[in-house]
Order: sequence, then C-alpha cells, then structure tokens
Amino acid sequence: MAYVINIDTGGTFTDGYVTGPAGSIRAKVDTTPHDLTVGILACIDRAASLLEMSRPELLRQTDAVRFSTTIGTNTLINRSGPKIGLLLGETLGDPLVAELAAGLPLDRELVQLVPETEQDGASVIAAVHTLLERGARILVVALSSGADLPAREGALRSRIAADYPRHYLGAVPVLASHQVTLAPDPRVRVQTAVLNAYLHPGMSRVLYRVEVQLRTDGYRHPLLVANADAGTSRVAKTTALRTWGSGPAGGVAGALELTRELGLQHVVTLDVGGTSSDISVVEQDGWRYAVQPLIEGIEVALPAVALESVGVGGGSIARVADGRVRVGPESMGAQPGPAAFGLGGQEATVTDAACCLGIFDPDHFLGGRKRLDVEAAGAVVRARVAEPLGVGVTEAAVRILDTAADGIAQVIGKQLRRQGLVSSEAALFASGGAGGLLAHAVADRAGLAAVYGFTVNSVFSAFGLSRLDISHSYEALPGTALGEDLAGLWERARRDMQGEGIDTSAVTYAIEGEVVGADGDVRVVALGDETDAAVAAAGALHNGQLRLARLRATSAGVRGALPLADGASLATRGQRALHLGDRVASLPVFDWDTGAAGAELHGPAILESAETTLLIPPGARGRIGALGEIVLPLADGSQP
Repeated sequence: MAYVINIDTGGTFTDGYVTGPAGSIRAKVDTTPHDLTVGILACIDRAASLLEMSRPELLRQTDAVRFSTTIGTNTLINRSGPKIGLLLGETLGDPLVAELAAGLPLDRELVQLVPETEQDGASVIAAVHTLLERGARILVVALSSGADLPAREGALRSRIAADYPRHYLGAVPVLASHQVTLAPDPRVRVQTAVLNAYLHPGMSRVLYRVEVQLRTDGYRHPLLVANADAGTSRVAKTTALRTWGSGPAGGVAGALELTRELGLQHVVTLDVGGTSSDISVVEQDGWRYAVQPLIEGIEVALPAVALESVGVGGGSIARVADGRVRVGPESMGAQPGPAAFGLGGQEATVTDAACCLGIFDPDHFLGGRKRLDVEAAGAVVRARVAEPLGVGVTEAAVRILDTAADGIAQVIGKQLRRQGLVSSEAALFASGGAGGLLAHAVADRAGLAAVYGFTVNSVFSAFGLSRLDISHSYEALPGTALGEDLAGLWERARRDMQGEGIDTSAVTYAIEGEVVGADGDVRVVALGDETDAAVAAAGALHNGQLRLARLRATSAGVRGALPLADGASLATRGQRALHLGDRVASLPVFDWDTGAAGAELHGPAILESAETTLLIPPGARGRIGALGEIVLPLADGSQP
C-alpha cells in the first residue's frame, strides 16, 4: 500500500493527513504567509519524520498528493493581486463599468470598451496599449452574452496575441470570460472572470513551485488541487477561482463519509479555524451546492459546496463595545497571532481566553512544539476585556468563549431553519484548531442532539481531502445545439481524463442543469448521465427555466483507510487546573489516541491528542466509538 498525502494550508496552520501502510499520520505546522511553499514542504517533512523517513523517501512511495489553499483568500484580503485591465464589450456600456468598479479590485481607469468583434482590430490594440500604459499586468476579455461568445472572445484574444506574442517580454496574460464560465448574466460572468484573473498569477506561481519541488524530491504523479465543488484536478486543469474555499469543501466531503459510516441523518459541520468558522449542513444523500456564492461580497458563478462563514475563530479579536464583549470578525491571523503564541500579539483572542482558563497545557501545545505564554495571554485579556468590563480575568475569559459560542450557534440555527430541519435531530461535527473549545457550548446553545469529535479534528479539512475524487466540469448553454455541445464536451472530458493518466473506462459522467424557479432562485437538477436523456430532460422544462447545463466527469480518487480506535485503554496524561466559574478544579486529561471503542468519560474532563484539545464540561458524558470519535449527547438530544 502506497502513501497518500493531503495538505490544507489555512490562515494560521498548515495541516497534513497522510495514510499508508502504517495507518494514518497527522502533521501540523505554522503557515508561512511570506511564502506558502515553505509551510507546505515543512508539513510534508513533519509527516516524513513521524514515519522515520526523509521527504524524498516518503514522496517516492506516494501515489497522490492533494492540496487545498487559502492563497485566494489572502490575495483578496491583502489586495496583493496584479492590476487587471478589462476589455469590455461596448454594448455592455458604462453602467456596468461603474457597478464593476464599485465592488471588484478593479480601477475604473483600467476598463476599456471595445467592439464586440475583432473586425476593428486597430481599436482593440489601441485599448490594449492604453491599459498597459496605465499599469495593467493581466488582461480580461469580456463581451456580451450569446451563443457565439466563445468565438468572439477567442477572435479578440488572437488579435491581441498577434501583437503581443507570448515569447515577447512585453506580453501579458489574456484571459477570456467564457474560459471561466458561460453564466448568462453578463455582470456575474464578468465579475467571475475578473476575480479569477486577480487570483491567477499568485496561485499559479505557488502551485507550480510546489509541484516542481515535489517532482525534484521524487514524486512521480500530478499534484492534485482541491476545488470548491469538492473535487480535485491537476494544476494545469484548475482555474484559480475554483480553489476558493477548497479546504472547507474538503472538510464537508470528509464529514459526509463519516455521516454515512456512523448512520446519522443530519449533521452540522463546524470547522473553527484561526480567523473564521465554516458551517455546512450534511445529510445522508450529500451536501448542498451554492450556485452563485458571494466572495468578499461579490457574486460569482462558482458552483461550490454550500458553506456559511462566521468571523469567529481561535485568533479572533475580543474587545468591549457598548459594555458588551464582541468577538471578531477581525483576527490576529498567523502573524503575530494570539498573544499566547509569544510573537507580539497585543489583542485578546479566543485562544488567549482558553489559555487564561487553563484549557491548554502551555508546555505541550502542539505536542510540545510550541510553548504558550500564559502571562501574555492574561495581560491582553485583562487590558482589553476584563478592565473595561470591571471584572476579573477569569470572568472575562469565560465571556469571550461564551460570546464566540453564541455567535456561531446563531448562524447554525438560522441555517437549519432555512433548510427546514429540526435542531434537536441534528448532530454537530466540530473540528479545527478551536473546535474542541467551543463544541459543547455551541451545540447546547443551538439545541443540537449531540457533539461528535474525531481524532482527526485538528486536520479535518486535510482528512476530508483524502476522500476527494478527480473531477472536471464543463458548461454548455441551452438551445437547439445543446446535444451537439454536450457531445463535444464529452469528448473533451475524455481527453482531459486521459491527460490525468486515468483509464477512461473508469470515468463516470453526469449532466446537471441550473434551473431558475418561479421565485427566481437557482437550483441544480440532474438531467441524466448521457446526452440524449439530458437533452430530453432539458426539453421537458418550461421555457426559460434551464439557464446552463453542466457535464461532470469523475474518477474515483486514491483513498486511505478511515481512522479507527486502535487503543487498548483510555490512558490519562495527568491532571490540569481549570478555572470553572468562581472555583479552580483539577481535571483529568485523557490521551485521545489511546482510546478504545466503548471507553466512557465523565465531565469535567479534557480529551487531548498531540494537536487538539476537547473540553468535556461538568455534567457531560461521552464515549469513544469505533472510528475513535467521542460522542457527547446533549440532554434533549434524540441521537446517541
């Protein structure tokens, strides 16, 4: 059995989940914002060292490396992308220019209206000259919608390439909107294309650098990049925007497999990271898709796993406003991070509050690889929260965690109500670095049935990546040529899968449609698994309902075994002093990795592995399941 490496780069930590002959390995290192490649390779080095190998030894025995990234998120937050020059079809007009410039990272002076065809080539080149003189470093061609959109945009790109061949130093990348999406709404299509171009240079630079280094070290297969729709593809077949939210999407895929394995019906996934928490609802038959999600408030055509983010994470800043504690959405990020990390953080955070209450062992955080500065944590909690409220540090820390849990629980409640689900019939899968701190409090406030925590909690998104398939998707517009277009996409999908080195006989195909309902909402419906059936299903829809058809080609990814409870007995790591209200209690600390199926725990207690900590509050009772999961039923919950 060969190894499979899964890496998720988050805002604070880079997580790894590696499966192979020895079972599964979890690796966690600091994210390196100055150069994400450093953290990615350090994570692989960490996993290799746990396996008593070098990086090249591990990579030579690896069948798949999957990777998800926050490069896009960081690029938009820091506004570090290149200047975009937009060549916009003149029939779309100035009103759209004003709307685009108001929301996108796009200066109005870097938009030029151009003819809808290449016939007036001189005016196109004049517009390109203007954009380059104004500092544009990547160009986007976006013309008005229509069946001939690819032909018109392709002709303009060819005209530009004739004057700026790629081998010239003065050449700039030119991306066409139809290459990213055929979404019929020109505003959404242009926004999607511009954001993709904004993320493209930084994304491609890091991904190709990582892939080159992996190959140098002996890896023989393509690097697989996770996408927002919970599939993967090699770097050359991935558009930058599709990687947005890929880590959380992988986590949802992992949660779905565990949901089915455990026989649960409704699960709320909660991934509490350093800067935010991602929430999704999973049912036995899968997750929901968001057809046109918002990215930094901008609507884009990006079919993605439906996630809702709330600005509360381990590094979220806590402060007092109007006599009340507020947590987030501002965060201390990876640098300098919480004050407890000892890197100069001067704001109180959720992690600092947990330190003040004694939840962490300051000498053995992350298995002893990081020492926490409890005094620094106490100082910022005192200065930023306790003194403004006129309370002690312990009370201030409790209020910070309560506020964080309240904010997350409110979002979960709203999401369940929107989907018509009953809170008391849903379980909570809490993961991420801070998930174990807040899990029980969040579930209690949201009225959920039970809390489930897993030994892979601290690297849950990386674990989820290990369950992903290789997937490509292609779009076609409805109309009389739909059957011909789908047939062409089918052949294109076969070629792409062959390029991935995949036996095409093992590829499955599905055709789906984006359908506009009577209320204006867009949903995704299945149209069949072959062309004629899809065309017939499309024809049965009322006029105007089908706005886009999509072919998905999927090949099963290389998977490792699920984690199992393989301990003989639940060992204790000793005692830890925990501040519980107005008293200090000595709590037993249990080693999660030694848990045997059926072992029971009674709160208050702490369940801990090398990378994660789960708080079991007073009165709570839990047991270890066959997958090493801890199950904490709530008083009113109907699930085990």
